[in-house]
Amino acid sequence: MGRYLAWLILGLTPLGLVAQEGHIESDSTGIHASPTLGERVKAGEVEFHLRSFFMGTINRGDLIDYHSLAVGGGIGYFSPSFKGFQVGFSGFFVFQLYEHNLRIPDPTTGNVNRYEILLYDMNDLENTRDLDRLEHLYLSYERNGFQAVLGRQKVNTPFLNEQDNRMRPNIFNGMSVSRRSSNWQGSLSWFDHVTMRGTVDWYSVEESFGVYPFGRNVFGTSSGYKGNVSSKGIGVGNVSYSGNNGEKFQYWSYLADNVFQMQFAQLEKKSVVGGFELTAGLQGFYQSAINDGGNPDPEKAYIMKGEKSMGYGAKVGSKVGKHEFSLNALSITRDGRFLFPREWGRETFFASLPRERFEGNGGVRAISLKYEYRFDRKTNGLLGASSVDHPDVNNFSLNKYGVPSYYHFVGSLDHRLDGYLEGLNIKVLVVNKAAKNPDEIPDQNRINRVDMWNFNVVMDYRF
Repeated sequence: MGRYLAWLILGLTPLGLVAQEGHIESDSTGIHASPTLGERVKAGEVEFHLRSFFMGTINRGDLIDYHSLAVGGGIGYFSPSFKGFQVGFSGFFVFQLYEHNLRIPDPTTGNVNRYEILLYDMNDLENTRDLDRLEHLYLSYERNGFQAVLGRQKVNTPFLNEQDNRMRPNIFNGMSVSRRSSNWQGSLSWFDHVTMRGTVDWYSVEESFGVYPFGRNVFGTSSGYKGNVSSKGIGVGNVSYSGNNGEKFQYWSYLADNVFQMQFAQLEKKSVVGGFELTAGLQGFYQSAINDGGNPDPEKAYIMKGEKSMGYGAKVGSKVGKHEFSLNALSITRDGRFLFPREWGRETFFASLPRERFEGNGGVRAISLKYEYRFDRKTNGLLGASSVDHPDVNNFSLNKYGVPSYYHFVGSLDHRLDGYLEGLNIKVLVVNKAAKNPDEIPDQNRINRVDMWNFNVVMDYRF
């Protein structure tokens, strides 16, 4: 599809722009020719992006530690709109400046690196220099609140999204259409390929299942769905409403062809009482398998035939001046595991905090407290703490990745520069996860999961 889209873009752009060639326009100074094709192309926007990312993980005791520094750069071009049409494309390259232990299995457990390796190409561990990929390549049309996009594009929904917390984000290839009005928005999308963080290749949707480490099935053995799932693509539908009195509603429907469906709804309400901005929210999801969950052999299916999961979340919060607090909760029932390919994005529950997910689990209880302080328009900080209860690590039917129950602590600082260095953004993120019962946790379920620190310093410069 990308090859045909490229021909379409290269064909439509000159045709659309050259159609005006030779047309004579007049102004107060007399007669002159309309802008040339080259002049129209030069009127587009060129964006440069430089990024560096240091990440380090310290595990408990003799378990192996990791750290690495990656740098990269990219360029994108986005044409001016012509009768509502626009084309865009971008690419990015990544270099590894140095690393420590990334490609060495832990001597005690045999486990491999989890976080830092996704800065690079996890499918070719020896590749540290030739990390480049064409990302965006699309043709779009927009007029009167309607938009259609064909090709490789960014996507941001509560589950299918960029999850840009490494060097490169997820990009999806397909077709999306949306319609906006003053309060309502609706969209429909279909995607057949994806490239994800930690890779340089494009994958068909069915090939994307299992690119990341894939945990255990309900029988307690290694999941066998990698390379064995049959699916033609991902469908996404959405209806959203933003009211004039602080209310917001969104409904999302996800269809992984031949594998599963998921429905998600979220309602939020903001109001001002006595100088306080109060916020309350509810969210919930329901998921079930389609047909045989991707493969008639249960050991090769992504989700078990008949498996389903449900979850509910809530939050209450307040904002006073530069201070914002929220109390958040999530409950996932014990009906089955909540499953959504990590290759496609990161879930955004109210209770979510960086460097861990709830995906892969059922029977979850989580509560988190978040505090955000906005120093000024350029700088803001975040502190977060949560308590997460998982099923036992040996409960294969409800704990896919064997993650123990834990306490989760996060601190981040985000600073945007202006003046001479306008466009430079610096972010520092520190994460600690502590097992609730550390003496009962085997090291193979501890390493890179709990009883660990994770440090991040990210710099982005866009101009």
